[in-house]
Amino acid sequence: MAKVKYWDRLKNEIERGEQGLNTGIPFEGFTTLSDHIQNIQQRRYDLIFAPTSIGKSAFLDSTYVYGAISFLQNNPGYIHDLEIIYYSLEIPPEDQIAKHIVSLLWKEHGILSDTNEIKSKGKLQIRPEIKQLVLSYEKRMDEIQDKYIYFKTALSPKSLFRDLVTYAERRGVFQRDDEGNILSYTPNNPGLITLIIIDHIGHINYKDFNSKKEAIDMASKHLVFFRNMCNFSPVVVSQINRDKNQKHRQAEEGWMPELQDIKDTGNLAEDANTVMGLESPFYVGVDNCLGYDITKFKDRYRLLKILKNRDGKRNLLVSFLFIGEYGGYYQLPPINELQGKPEELKKIDEYYRNQTNKQ
Repeated sequence: MAKVKYWDRLKNEIERGEQGLNTGIPFEGFTTLSDHIQNIQQRRYDLIFAPTSIGKSAFLDSTYVYGAISFLQNNPGYIHDLEIIYYSLEIPPEDQIAKHIVSLLWKEHGILSDTNEIKSKGKLQIRPEIKQLVLSYEKRMDEIQDKYIYFKTALSPKSLFRDLVTYAERRGVFQRDDEGNILSYTPNNPGLITLIIIDHIGHINYKDFNSKKEAIDMASKHLVFFRNMCNFSPVVVSQINRDKNQKHRQAEEGWMPELQDIKDTGNLAEDANTVMGLESPFYVGVDNCLGYDITKFKDRYRLLKILKNRDGKRNLLVSFLFIGEYGGYYQLPPINELQGKPEELKKIDEYYRNQTNKQ
């Protein structure tokens, strides 16, 4: 059997770095993430976990998905390209798109809406001006899906492996030995970052396995293989173990996410390069977090804890402002550097005041 020369691979990585191919795509607006986990990179497996209804999908989209796409759109000719295989297992892709449009309505037009209004659910009826703006995004949404995102709505370990082999063969060449074993992979585009997003992995189809844990562990094993062989970058979302997220853990920092809180299996954390836990202090009844008065911020504050960082510091704590109306995340500075109320929160408050005055 032919031997793989790993020294040659290391030299190749050094040369790639000198050429800028290890720069990665910045987390636009999220400097702490960019500084400590070195941007969105090839060949890194990131795991994000949080309780239900905390906004983990919104965090994912703000940082890894639409934030990254926005950066590339604003920086044509950037050294990296991006493609996302998005296993959207909890939220239908059309709802993903609707949520992104809702965020654009606020950021670009200063109008708050939601997917219920867009779809005229219940007693709601979409406002004519909202409908006109929504329809104006058709070309942009088509471009995003045609160029960047490939949505998938179902996942099993077998389909995951098949999907990724097919994708890899269309974008590069596998080198195999005489017995058909894969030895290495040569991409057509060395600057392409391929994200394999699974949101969330608890919805995996495990009918051919004895348990969900077995299926998740096998899927993670496949993700590790494609990370190591093809330089793909898995980004997996998982739920928190609800039993671990109770108020009896409020003492000191006991309420904060820990690796043992990851639901279904601990193998995800073992396989991942980076593990991040997301929590709402308000949700667990905590009044103060890193100096922030949660009784004032209420459910608009989110804490991110970087629990594992194979290539850097860990146990880092990051504060975020969360605007649930449209799923927006904004990094907050340390409390001693905050000058008054965060700007995004001022805009939201002003919007509601204006709406009240119109009534």
